[in-house]
Amino acid sequence: MLDAGTAANTRRAYQGDLRYFWAWARMALGLPEAYPVPPAALVRFVTDHLEGLPEHVDAALVEEGAKARHGVHSLATISRRLAALSVAHEAQGLENPVRMPQIRSLLAAARRARARQGQGAKKKLAATLDVLEAMVDTCGDDMRGVRDRALLLFAFASGGRRRSEVAGARVENLTVVPGGYLYRIPWSKTDQKGAGRDVPVLGRAARALTLWLAAASIREGCLFRAIARDGTVAESLSGRGVARIVKSRARKAGLDSSLFAAHSLRSGFVTEAGRKGVSRQEAMAMTGHRSGAVFDGYFQVGELMRSDAAKLTEI
Repeated sequence: MLDAGTAANTRRAYQGDLRYFWAWARMALGLPEAYPVPPAALVRFVTDHLEGLPEHVDAALVEEGAKARHGVHSLATISRRLAALSVAHEAQGLENPVRMPQIRSLLAAARRARARQGQGAKKKLAATLDVLEAMVDTCGDDMRGVRDRALLLFAFASGGRRRSEVAGARVENLTVVPGGYLYRIPWSKTDQKGAGRDVPVLGRAARALTLWLAAASIREGCLFRAIARDGTVAESLSGRGVARIVKSRARKAGLDSSLFAAHSLRSGFVTEAGRKGVSRQEAMAMTGHRSGAVFDGYFQVGELMRSDAAKLTEI
C-alpha cells in the first residue's frame, strides 16, 4: 500500500498508525477495514482523540495493546495517524478524506485552544557541544560506556545523524583515512535513491569508534549494537535503542531527559555550527539537509548565541 521508496522506518510507523486506526474503528464504530474511510468516521476519530475516548473503548485499546496508556492523544500523535491515513488513500488513488476542510479546521482549532492553555508542542532541546560533553562524561570504561561514548560522538561529529542512520551504520561503509575515517552514508531521509555521500569522522569521535569496534570485536555488519544484561553483544541496535541511549545519558548527566531525543544530536550539531561560525554551506554538506527552513531555525539560534545582540547586558 505504501510507496516502495518510503524509508523503512517511516513505513513501519505508518503501518503501526494504520493498525491503531482500524482497531479504534472496529471498537468505537464497528467498522471493518475498508478504504476509503467514511468522512464522518474520520471526524469522529479526531474529536474522540482530542476530547477523550469513551472509557470502554480506551480500555479495550489498551488491553489489546493498540494503545500504550489511557488518556487523550497529543496533537502530534493525531496528526501522525492522519498522515498515515492520507498516504494510504493517496497510494490507492482514492479520494482523500484527510484533506477535508472540516478536518483541518478541527485541528487548527485544537492547536489554538491548547496553545491558550499552555499545552503547545514541547520542543526537544538541541544537544550542543556543552550538553554532548556532559553526556559523554557519564560514559565509563565498561562495554556500555564504551559503546555509548562512540555512538554519541559518531552521531554528532558525522553531521548530526538521524537515529535511523545511526542504527543502520555499518562497518562496510567506513574507510580509514589520516586522523580517522570517512563514513559513507548509503541513504538518508533526503536521499531515498541511495546515491550516497561521504562525511568525515575525525579526532576524538574516530578514536572512540575504534575503541568500541575493538572492544566488541566488530569487523563487519552494524557499527552499533544492543548489549544484553549478561554482556552479550547483539547483531544490531534499533532506532529506539539509539533514542534510549541519548535519554539515558542525558538523565545520568543530571539533565531533564524528557527534553532530549535522538534528534537532539542533529539539531545540536546545526546549532553548534552556527555558534562556531561554520559556514552554512559547509554545515549543510555535513548534515545533508536539502531544505533550508528546518536547518536555518537551528543554525540562526547558534549564530545569535555569538552575536553582540545576545550580550547587550555584558557590554
